[in-house]
Amino acid sequence: MLKLGFVVIFAVATVIYAAPNKHKPQFSHLNFLDVLQQLDIKHEKVETAEQFEDVIATLPDGGQLLGQKKSLSLLSSYYSFKGIPYGEPPVGDLRFRAPVAHKGWSGIRNATSHGNDCVQPGTLYGTNGDEDCLYLNVYTPNLTPKEKYAVMVWIHGGSFTSGSGSTTFYGPEPLVSENIILVTINYRLGFLGFFSTDDKYASGNYGLKDAVLALKWVQKNIEAFGGDPEKVTIFGESAGSCLVNYLVLSPLTRGLFRSAISQSGTVLSPWALQEEPRARAFEVAAKMGIQASTSQELVAELRKIEDATIFAKMTPGWLDLPVPRGMDGGFFFAPTIDPKDSDEPIFLPDHPIAMMKKGDFNHVPYIVGSNSHESLFGIRELIVDPFLFTKFNRNPHLLIPFEWDIESTSPEAYSIIQQIKDVYFKGGDVEDKMDYVNYASDRHFHWGVYKVTELMSATSNRNIYSYVFSFDGDMNYVKRGLLLGDYEGAMHADEIPYFFRLFGVPAPILPGNPALTVRQRLTKMWTDFAKTSNPTPVVTSLVTTNWKPVGANHEYLSIDAELEAREQPFEQRMKLWQELDAKYTKH
Repeated sequence: MLKLGFVVIFAVATVIYAAPNKHKPQFSHLNFLDVLQQLDIKHEKVETAEQFEDVIATLPDGGQLLGQKKSLSLLSSYYSFKGIPYGEPPVGDLRFRAPVAHKGWSGIRNATSHGNDCVQPGTLYGTNGDEDCLYLNVYTPNLTPKEKYAVMVWIHGGSFTSGSGSTTFYGPEPLVSENIILVTINYRLGFLGFFSTDDKYASGNYGLKDAVLALKWVQKNIEAFGGDPEKVTIFGESAGSCLVNYLVLSPLTRGLFRSAISQSGTVLSPWALQEEPRARAFEVAAKMGIQASTSQELVAELRKIEDATIFAKMTPGWLDLPVPRGMDGGFFFAPTIDPKDSDEPIFLPDHPIAMMKKGDFNHVPYIVGSNSHESLFGIRELIVDPFLFTKFNRNPHLLIPFEWDIESTSPEAYSIIQQIKDVYFKGGDVEDKMDYVNYASDRHFHWGVYKVTELMSATSNRNIYSYVFSFDGDMNYVKRGLLLGDYEGAMHADEIPYFFRLFGVPAPILPGNPALTVRQRLTKMWTDFAKTSNPTPVVTSLVTTNWKPVGANHEYLSIDAELEAREQPFEQRMKLWQELDAKYTKH
């Protein structure tokens, strides 16, 4: 099964990487996750051989859910409730609006299968999903525990354009076995989730507002599953990690969670914020053949479109629009700062940097980290585009972050380029693969993590923790699936199989394999954090190191085959970004 999975991943990845540019996934540094999430593998196909016991959960409003009791091991089990609606279908007049809480139901609702995925690109060139997609899933060790369980709410990744909370990639077993409740959610994606005219007619951030509504549902209902609404932790990876960071900043989430974890993505990742949504909205409308002179007219026309799958195609390639340079081929629709005239509750009132500097965010214990070689998939880009390095060497200004707005031929640009080359490329051209991986990893992930933890630790009255995950083991399925196993470290999303069961089957790893120890260690630290707000409340033979919060020396935890408390991650590289950022970042 594992070998077959690798073959399928590699085959689909090869086709997608080699596809004509018009159809390529938007952000090359994250499209491997799109590859995983677009694989046509359904967990139900695996589960049919197992017999489940039916169970009933009764919600506070009287509605009941038919779920299933499933096996964790020979001696333990958990309870699964899937496809629970938390919002009314955001269709018709509710399209491009904040979600409305689901009105509920009478009697027993079947909760044994997932609800619809949200509208998104499908395998290769098709589309998947439905607008009626605001569903969540709950997995609990016991419906009537002696002591209420801590709750972990997972925000999936997928470039803001794809993915879901299903058990295909996010099987609950490793986490639920640590006696916590896991909740996974769907939220609106892409155009339907993040389109904005930057005014009251379409204020944007609908996907994030969906997450807020899901968290309100958890507060209201989680006790029916044995959960403690006062011990809720939100966590996510990649784009989901960014969304967690936004949820920590938002005034709309006060009191909805106690702690948070961001894995490989922050609000300061260069692909995480849509800076000029209004211009993009009208640009896209023109390409769609919509003639509108005002936001009101544009939104009205968009609400008339009956086939919502057309919105999954709203990408630069499909619309034949130029890709935003600074996002390196990135996200056409992403979170944005809410317009001041919004007639909906404002999710993000200011630029994230300004909010973090002022301490204007939810002061909660917060873990923020990344993987050691996030952008390792850049090596696969070289297979498809062997002239990638030539492009950088002929146009070295592409090494400069676009948001600094530096004239490409200016002396200032030359100075920045040379400093970057000195630190990453031994003073010369872009030639070495791992040098490029380090540069891309820092640019798109590590620097954002470093700066967010630096800013928030300075103004928060709660502990901020940081980590670097570098373990290279037999469960680093993403790297191995893309045939990059000969390279050191952990790439983007390599940590996911250590927290979740993939494809509905146990990891094919023999007892004694170091990967199993790392899984046990990670799930223990993450769930201890959910239970106590401290990832290492007790040092043991498994969790061997006390994880210190970020302080003056930028402390972090190195997570490899062993744990090690360290200071100043990627020290010389981060020093360069600190110096350049202080000089050129405008916020």
